[in-house]
Order: sequence, then C-alpha cells, then structure tokens
Amino acid sequence: MNALLRYTLAFVGGILLHGIFSKSFVGNIGYKFVFGAVLFLSALLFLLLRFRKSNRYSLGLLTILLFVGLGWVRTPSLHDKTDFSHVIAYEVAVTSPPETRAKTYKIEAMVLKAQWENQWHPLSGKILLYIDKGAPKPHYGDVLLIRGAPRLVEPPQNPAQFDYQRFLSYKQIFHQHYLRSTDFALTGKRETNWLKEWAFTVSEWSDVALRRLVPLDREYAVAKAMILGLRDEMDNELVQAYSAAGAVHVLSVSGFHVGIFVLLLAWLLRFIKKRRHGLFLYLGITLGIMWFYAVLTGLSAPVVRSALMVTILLLAEPLGKTKDTKNALFGSALILLVLDPLLIYSVSFQLSYAALGGILFWQPVLYQSLTFKDWFLDKIWEVSAAALTAQLATFPLAVYYFHQFPTYFLLVNPVVVGLSVAMLYVAFVTLALSWIPFLSVGLGWLLTMLTWLLNQAVVLTEQLPYSVLGNLSFSRLELLLVYGIGGCLLALLYYRNVRWFCGIGIASVGLLILQVVEIKTFNKQKWLVIHSVPKQSAVSLIDGRQAVLVADSAFFQPDQKPFNFYLKNFYVNQSIGYTQYEPLEVPAADVKILPFGKLIVWQGRKILFVEKPIAWTLPPIADYILIRNNAFRKSEQLRIVFGNQRLIFDNSNKFYVLDTLEKQAVSRRLPWYFVNKKGALVAQF
Repeated sequence: MNALLRYTLAFVGGILLHGIFSKSFVGNIGYKFVFGAVLFLSALLFLLLRFRKSNRYSLGLLTILLFVGLGWVRTPSLHDKTDFSHVIAYEVAVTSPPETRAKTYKIEAMVLKAQWENQWHPLSGKILLYIDKGAPKPHYGDVLLIRGAPRLVEPPQNPAQFDYQRFLSYKQIFHQHYLRSTDFALTGKRETNWLKEWAFTVSEWSDVALRRLVPLDREYAVAKAMILGLRDEMDNELVQAYSAAGAVHVLSVSGFHVGIFVLLLAWLLRFIKKRRHGLFLYLGITLGIMWFYAVLTGLSAPVVRSALMVTILLLAEPLGKTKDTKNALFGSALILLVLDPLLIYSVSFQLSYAALGGILFWQPVLYQSLTFKDWFLDKIWEVSAAALTAQLATFPLAVYYFHQFPTYFLLVNPVVVGLSVAMLYVAFVTLALSWIPFLSVGLGWLLTMLTWLLNQAVVLTEQLPYSVLGNLSFSRLELLLVYGIGGCLLALLYYRNVRWFCGIGIASVGLLILQVVEIKTFNKQKWLVIHSVPKQSAVSLIDGRQAVLVADSAFFQPDQKPFNFYLKNFYVNQSIGYTQYEPLEVPAADVKILPFGKLIVWQGRKILFVEKPIAWTLPPIADYILIRNNAFRKSEQLRIVFGNQRLIFDNSNKFYVLDTLEKQAVSRRLPWYFVNKKGALVAQF
C-alpha cells in the first residue's frame, strides 16, 4: 500500500475515533490530555527507533499510531456549544456572502460579544442567520447588532429524517436565529479578511456580469452554478433533472472545472515552456490564474481541493519529482484534513475523492480493455470510461445518502461533458471580455444557447422511462462491504494474488447474509408513527412492505415536498414498496366518522383523531388519542373529557396552544405527548 495513503487513512482513523469516543467517560475527564500523552510517547518512540535504525515494521506501526494520534488531537469537539441562554443582545460579523432563499437571506456569522446583566462580554461562536427579505441585506464583513438570543438548531423530529443539526455541527455551527428588520441594526463597522473580501467581491462582480449577459433565468442559474459554484438561483425541478441524468457533478465547481481550466491554460501557454526559465514562468502564470479562478468561486471547498491537487502535480517537475497523480490525490486530502478534520464528514468531500479515486485507479484498466482505431471514437470511449468508473466509485455513497442511481448517465455523459467544456470556455472568455459592449453581448447569447442545449439534454434524459433507479438503500455496514468488494477487486487486478479473491468472497457472503436478514425483517415489520410535520397531521401505518399514510390533504402536494423531506428516507430505509394515501378530509371505508373526529382500527389497535371539542366524558375507547386542529385549548377541559388517558398533540395545533398545554401538563404530571417537543411518536410491534 502507498505510504502516503497509509498515513492519510491513519489520520482519518484518528478523526473517526474522536467522533466515536469523544462523548465517553474518558472524553469527559480530559480525552485531549490523555490522547495527547499517548501521542507524545508514540512520537518519542518513533524518534528513538528512527535514530537506532530499528526494523521498518516497528517504525511503520509507530508512524501510523502517530498519525492516528494527530488526527484525534487535531479534531475539534462537536459538543462544546456556546451558551446563549442568558444573552439579551449580541454583536456578530458576517462571514459569508448572503445566500438567496425563497423568503430569506441565509448568512453565516461569527459572534463577537454579547450582553447580559447589563454589561457587554466577549463571546465567540459561529451561528446561522435567516434574515427576512424585507430587511436590509447585509454583506460580507458587516457587523450587526442583534436583539435577543439565537436558539439551538433542533435535531430531526422524524425517524431517518435528514439531520440538519449534525450537518451544521460539522461546520462548528450549533445555533440559528431568524431576524426581521426590527430585530437587528447595521453598526457601520466591518470585520473582514482581505483575501475573503477580495474573493467575494470578485465573485459578486462575476455574478452581476452573468446576470446582465445571460438573459434567460434557468440558463443564468445553471451558468452561475457551473462557473461560480452558487446554486441559490436554481429551482428544485432542474436540480432533480441533472441528478436523474447523472450530470449533477457539472453544477458543482470541482476538479472537472479546474481540469478544463488548466488544460486551456496549458494549451495557451505551451510556447512559454520552450524558452529559457520558461518552466518557472509557465508555472507562475498557470498557478496564479488557477488560484485566481479559485478566488472567483469564493474559495469553495471542492475548488480548493482540486486546485491543491493540481498544484502538487505541477510542482513535481521543477522539484525533480515524478508526477504521481495518486500521491497528489492522497497528499491533497491529507493537507485539507489537517486544515479542517471535519471535512471527512462532508458528502461533497467523500463524493469528490471517491470519484477521483475511481478515475485514477479504475479508468486506465477499463480504458485499455477496448481499443478504437478512430480518434473520435477513442476519445468518446476515454471520456465514457472515466464517467463509468467515477459513477461506480460513487454509486455506494449515492445510494447511502440519496437513495437513487441514474441509469442513462453513460448515454448522456459525452453530450454533457462536450457541452459543459464548450460552455465553460465560452464563459471564461465572456467574463474576461464583459467590458466590451457589443462583443460581450454576442458572447453572452452564445453562452445562453450552449447552456440551453445542456439543460434540454438533461431534461429530455430525465423524461426517459426508468431514468432513475429510486428507493435504494444501504446501511453503513453494507456500504463498507460494497467498498470492501471494490477494493479487493482492484487489489486483485493490480497484485494478481488469490487472497484478494478470498476477500471478495467473504465480503460478498456477508453482504448476502445482511440482505437476507433485512428482507425477513422488513416482511414482518409493523410500525405506527405519528410524524412531526409543521402545521399538519401525518400518521404512518406500516405492515410489512406496505404502508397507509393518513394525513391532511395539503400534505399530498403534487411535488411531494413534505413527503420527500419528512418521510421519504424512513420509507426507503424500511423498504416500503407500496403506499396507500388517505386524506383526513375524505371519508374512507376503513375510517369511522364520529361527531368529534375519526376512528381508525388497524392491526387490532384503535387510533382516535379528535378534531372538535367534546362536551362529555369519553371512556378509554382507543389505544392512541391524537388531539389536532386546536380542538382543546385548556387542560381542565381535556381532563374532564379524557381523565388521565395518554393524549398525543401534533403540529396541526397552534404553537402557543401547545406551549400552554405543555406547561400545564408538566405542572400536573399528566402523561401527555407533544410531538413538537419530543419528535415523532414511534411504536414498533
């Protein structure tokens, strides 16, 4: 195994071990100190063995332990949150350009100081601000004075729902605050970093130029995403179309874009390398322009990753080293993880390095398996082989995170790559010449037409039958086994050793056993889930691979946004193959209509939906009693009707009604369940 790969994996192992054990008993009494001591002893033994020229196996083992320790110590805690509970006002500096949302601007900010007990105190911490569009729009570096205190980002309230709290914690963000125009004021002060300010200024200038030169909204949105790495103008339908076509990678500025940019520079500057000292001049110009492009995209993480990797490759020649793309891949990953260890949890980081790894290790083997005498066909096959290996390498991650896989990616990829390359070259020239009146307009229309063709190719691909294999699911163990099979197969091709074939067999048997166990479990499962959905009721009744979803009719929107956000992951993880939709407003055969609501009998259990006040005492006629639509507002009324029966309150009730009832329930020790505070009620039989 490559030495740099071993050290990178050891560093990653230290990061992951920190994530697993940082909340343990050892972690609570000073895990940094304990592991730091282990790290120091490992480093000391490493130096002693190094100078005594001990055997290389002991030295290698200690080196790996050293990198594991470095990964552990370098990783920040995901549990040390700033306490804002006593804060009445605070001051922040905006650390990111505003991201446009439907009704708000989304902004990251750093806390500078806060007020409590009538005094201002230094305070730190990153927070997320959602500013109403009716309020003044802040910019990077602006200092805001904010009334009130931010609140903790809530954990997911439904099983298998996207964990936004964990996602933000990997960015060291634990709090958020929604602000209206009356909640904050611009102080007129600024807190900036000159490099970031320059990067955001150049990016904003480029955005304004694109908006002026690309007149069509969808085409402007795609051009902005591809060139600047900003997707805030793209609608969900178009993003889904690119995902279904297997072309979503072109929307994120990454190694694909940086590679195209560097190839263009290499072609334009090829004559410089032939001159005396031309190599250093070529490197200086290429690296300077490439990093300027990284600045143009706002120094986004994927671009920095790719630019760093290209920098390592370009510097190999003048330093007298052999160009090794694999070492550049591992080296760039190690450098970035040292700078920000939590990047290992980033989906884009995982996908980009999986794709690059697939191309570097698999593409040469696949490409050489077929030969074409025709130059054009050979180039098509070369691009297709790269696309196929990248998709195969990212397939397990795509299934694990997104539960789908594009079926026509190989068919559409040559078209997408060709149009994307042409579009990017035209876009670079358009921005460079945007100050020339008539020429820039003509280039803008050419860019618009190329982007329109790209959009049409993607949308038409999505409309083909079975364009996406959906409802796919991998557990973490299955994900590791699939990558284990791929890794053993790659080792078998490279080393031609039968032991790797045995590894493939063992991993395959393990994966098969897991699949069989899951099938039996899913066929026997029975769930009742009262979900937490804003302002609505939603109840899932799951029997085997079939489900009945009882909800407000507003929940069943044509675009299925509520379902996709709150329930889809759970349904996919539980392998639900058929769902019967039952709107609460429409009488159904299995629903008994009552004067005050509805009664459903399912699997011998009764679920009572109470929608109107009741004037008499109701005996225990149901296993689950769901109070909805503000049917009751006072605990006295509820106790007269239901006594001490367990009641469930969902989010179809007004939040202030729920707050009042919860306070009364706590003070009187009533066995009531509030979905808005405790999350979905899950009963598994």
